[in-house]
Amino acid sequence: MSSRIPPRREQAPLRGLRAVLLAGLLLMAGTGAAAATPAAATAAQGAAAPAAEPACRLRIDAPAPLAELLRRNLDLARWCALPSVPQAQLDALMRQLPAQARRLLETEGHFSAKVSASAVPATSPPAIEVRVDPGPVVRVAGVTLTVTGADPRSDAALQAQLQRRWTLPVGAVFRDADWEAAKSRALSQLLGVRWPAARIAHSRAAVDPASHRVELALELDTGAAYTFGALRISGLHRYPASVVRHLSPPARASRYDQAALLAYQARLQDSPYFRNALVGTELDQAEGDELPIDVRVVENPAHKLGFGAGVSSDTGRSVQMDWRDLDFGGRARRLNAAIKLETLQQSGSLLLALPRSAAGDDDSVAVAHTRSDIQGLVARNTTATAQRARSRDGIDTSLVLQYQIESTQPIGAPSSIVHALSLSAGWTRRDLDSVLAPRRGSVLGVQLGGASRALASSASFVRADARGIVYLPLSRRDTFVTRGEVGAVLSSGASGIPQNFLFRAGGAQSVRGYAYQSLGLVDGGAIIGARYLLAGSAELDHWFTPTWGGATFFDAGNAADSWSALKPVRGYGVGVRWRSPVGLIALDLAYGQALHTFRLNFSAGVAF
Repeated sequence: MSSRIPPRREQAPLRGLRAVLLAGLLLMAGTGAAAATPAAATAAQGAAAPAAEPACRLRIDAPAPLAELLRRNLDLARWCALPSVPQAQLDALMRQLPAQARRLLETEGHFSAKVSASAVPATSPPAIEVRVDPGPVVRVAGVTLTVTGADPRSDAALQAQLQRRWTLPVGAVFRDADWEAAKSRALSQLLGVRWPAARIAHSRAAVDPASHRVELALELDTGAAYTFGALRISGLHRYPASVVRHLSPPARASRYDQAALLAYQARLQDSPYFRNALVGTELDQAEGDELPIDVRVVENPAHKLGFGAGVSSDTGRSVQMDWRDLDFGGRARRLNAAIKLETLQQSGSLLLALPRSAAGDDDSVAVAHTRSDIQGLVARNTTATAQRARSRDGIDTSLVLQYQIESTQPIGAPSSIVHALSLSAGWTRRDLDSVLAPRRGSVLGVQLGGASRALASSASFVRADARGIVYLPLSRRDTFVTRGEVGAVLSSGASGIPQNFLFRAGGAQSVRGYAYQSLGLVDGGAIIGARYLLAGSAELDHWFTPTWGGATFFDAGNAADSWSALKPVRGYGVGVRWRSPVGLIALDLAYGQALHTFRLNFSAGVAF
């Protein structure tokens, strides 16, 4: 077996001179032949002739994953790609190749690999053949985890917990990357909860190449246990400190928990008052066993004027304008005024919201007026609302007191004016892996409310509504989505009840293949709300790329004035999905089976 690469035939006298100059430059830089880098050689070559052939070609005979590992990391592989390399440099790299290859193979668990390198004669450019016999992989024979710290009782419990969650168990192939990841994961379990000063005191991997076994040992030192201290807030200039303190920070004297810090930071960033927020602790700032919580915020401007335009398959084209004042009258009160003009619906609203209270409540009052002309029903609705809402740990609750006056004019039927003083409660739970582009999780919501004729209302009724959407990943590219809603209004009849308490179906977020709110009761030439609703959907999304996908779906549902009269209609079709920067965009072509027609539906985001 030859250990020297046959020299290449020079193409011109200048090529030999260039090689001599390159070797001289390497020596002047104090770099031996084996330690020089391809980048240095490239710089020394200057303006090399275009499309010059490589210095050599490397052939690696090894299992595909190992061959790729060697091709990416061997020094000789990088040097071979250059157009001209001194012969001495190539010879030195070839002599070093077997040892370097064995070290690389050890990172993948092959500690008894045999590697040879030989030059292939009479080839141009010179070829080097690398033969690899990886041998058996080394497997984990035993794992010893030890935890030391200030509390022996906690140490024993931690040790048992770490053993249960250890990610490189007995029998697993020993790879460097897996070993480092297992140690890091074990340490992070301590760093994340109670022990932010934890460290790796000792680690060892004793490999026996003869038996292809490795014994692992890891000792973790927990350090001192810490609890949360006081908030230290910086960056506030316009708003009071209460807007930071009332967003449910980790309680003082509660145990240190990194997840609690991140959740608090997310609440600050979601707050309308701040453009950015950073929450953290510093060990060198500890006060005994308490870690003060440092909160750094960047405030949003108090005033903002916004404009927007869009299009919807449900209500047509739209333009809108809104004005926001985050410090109306001082003390961080929020005033929002908005006007939205759509093809089928126009609305204006004014909302005054108080900053979150110490108990975590968001209180607001609002007035709004809406005019709509949908499916032959012209409706005008004016409302005055007082609301108390709360959001915590993915659950939103609300209590709403509302007075409204509504006038309706169905085509070909008498007009009417109704009013209602209603009290409603809502509960919504969100558990999604991503708010903008969910693939796993669910959103569930329930609402219950009503009004009494004895209290400033045209009719007495109780309204209940439940809806949900579930995302279930079937594979890396496929997601199953199912959606459902059921609602009922308990009353002697629909007369006297405002339309927004009744139900209509159809549209992009309801039963596709039917026009928006076209499924309900017929009154003259109009479709009006009914007392009962049942709707559901099943959809399969397949993602061709990370951002573009296709969908097939089946919807069914309807609204009627009794359960016995409720006959679901069906819609099904195909669609396109786009994970845009602002959320999931859906464009669907649906066939309404009851109408024997196709309809294009467009929607954005999660339904509720």
